[in-house]
Amino acid sequence: MNNMQCGNPACECHNRLPRVLALDVSADSTGVALPDGSTFVIKAPKPAGKKRTLRDDLARMMHAADKIDEILIYQQVDLCVIEDYAFAIKSTAAHRLAEIGGIYRLAVERAGVPITLVNVMHLKMYAGGSGKADKSALATSALKRAGREFPTTDECDAWWLRAALLDRIGQPVVEMPESNRLALDRITWSFEQEEGASQ
Repeated sequence: MNNMQCGNPACECHNRLPRVLALDVSADSTGVALPDGSTFVIKAPKPAGKKRTLRDDLARMMHAADKIDEILIYQQVDLCVIEDYAFAIKSTAAHRLAEIGGIYRLAVERAGVPITLVNVMHLKMYAGGSGKADKSALATSALKRAGREFPTTDECDAWWLRAALLDRIGQPVVEMPESNRLALDRITWSFEQEEGASQ
């Protein structure tokens, strides 16, 4: 699948490479990979007191909303890839993660950008060669295969998400073994569905 663009034939990305945004969402520290390949973390504001309150949660959500809106306005994003929820999480962190994840997803949808959700196991298979690969394995793989080091594992995961999407559309930023690339076929790529529907 080479030189593929997004599913909207009117999008100007059909005259250039798509600009891809990747998000590794967490409740307090979301890894971001921008279209130019640079990475950073959206850090949640710290609670005002020892115990988290509703106001703290609202401040965290407003901060996330402001940051994603800023990215979408200034980065001219064509495609977005987000690590899907880990449904095995049962703690209260799952609720806060869903709040933040919903904010990001809604903002991207409202911007008219196709969203692809990637199961963490598929990301591990692509980046680390195994669905059981841990975060250190993904960091080692990034260093070995692309010469990239990241300040946080959140940024590393986001970089790999972007790399996976770019590989899928025939514009890989890193050469991966075919055995790793098989994971790409297990992912439901939203832009491929939209392209098929438009034909």
